[in-house]
Amino acid sequence: MRNYLSLLCCAVTLASTTALAGCQQNNAPQAAPCDVPGVSGQEIAAGLVYPDSGLGADIFTPLRAGVDARFGAANAAGGVHGRQITYETRNDQAQAAVNRAVSQKLIEEGNVFGILQASVASSGSADYLAERGIPVVGLAVEKVWTRYRNMFTFGYSFTGDGAVDTFGRFVQEQGGTRAVIFYNALDAMVSPHIAQQFTTSLAAAGITSSSIGGDNDPAPDQIEALEQRMRAEGADTIVGAIGAEGLAKIVTALRRNGLPVKVVLSGSQAPSRELLAQYGSSIAGLTTFTSYQPLELNSPAIDAYRTNMARFAPELQDANQTLALVGYIVADIFVRGLQEAGDCPTRQSFIDGLRAVKDYDAGGLLNVTDFTADFGKLEECYSFTQVNAAGDRIEVVNPNFCGRRLG
Repeated sequence: MRNYLSLLCCAVTLASTTALAGCQQNNAPQAAPCDVPGVSGQEIAAGLVYPDSGLGADIFTPLRAGVDARFGAANAAGGVHGRQITYETRNDQAQAAVNRAVSQKLIEEGNVFGILQASVASSGSADYLAERGIPVVGLAVEKVWTRYRNMFTFGYSFTGDGAVDTFGRFVQEQGGTRAVIFYNALDAMVSPHIAQQFTTSLAAAGITSSSIGGDNDPAPDQIEALEQRMRAEGADTIVGAIGAEGLAKIVTALRRNGLPVKVVLSGSQAPSRELLAQYGSSIAGLTTFTSYQPLELNSPAIDAYRTNMARFAPELQDANQTLALVGYIVADIFVRGLQEAGDCPTRQSFIDGLRAVKDYDAGGLLNVTDFTADFGKLEECYSFTQVNAAGDRIEVVNPNFCGRRLG
């Protein structure tokens, strides 16, 4: 069932299970009616597909709150071209076949204009949505996001084509000279690809590296093998293409055994508060990077994000969650697409208009993105953060460290 924030804003209480935020008075002017699926004189309907069960379900809950906050802010400001944004959700269980089924149902029965994909299985519906020219915005966690031009994202992480020297230049600046890359050998699709991206980037900066496979949660014998490799090669840098918890375990063991480690670079999210409390100063210097502004940065854009989260997604008590910020940015891309689509938007005008945007920055939350020139390519600039010396918080090292694309 589609949920409308306009019904909730005027209510005495705000239910935490509500899917949409935004406030519209009964006497608000309506836009001109358009004969377009999902568009009326009063609203534009979207669909949000994400795993509400199965792999990643708990991870993506804050993301939905971020969507609420951004759409809520847009609706409170009068909507887009006079129309309020509504959305309904579908659970794809993080399965490609289910993703296709629920996306198809949203289009053919739900009568939505476009879709927000916040799933690890968006490849399931990608070809169907591309063939029908449906606008899609979301997270590029699969290679398919580099293939279809109806799909928009703010960063391709390591799914993008080519390589950049940014990571190598950063390691060099931090004093690293030789590196060992530890990757998840059980993830045959993504982790080895990330390891290769790191290898290329390091080499471009003159840093020799080698790779060793293991588990995302490395066993003691795998950590021992890594230590032996680092000692034999004289490596002073470790790059992890695994989760932050696994890398924290590795770094703690290496330092406990007296191995000097100058640089620790992670391809995962920054350590959580719980991880900092568990490992403390033993993971000092553990560095992560994002293509968006870190929440630790004091800036007008981050302040605006927090204000909107408190106002339109109060059910999420802690807005300092990466996936909430990501959901906010994904929703902002959808809003920008509607703005570019014109007073009487069509799906094609959304796609053409947004693809022509060359200076998108999500209100200052991102480094500038050109939706045509940067399509499918690894970003050149990132924000780097690291665990401080005491191991009790994350500090911003550089909010906009840039390199260049290679090849």
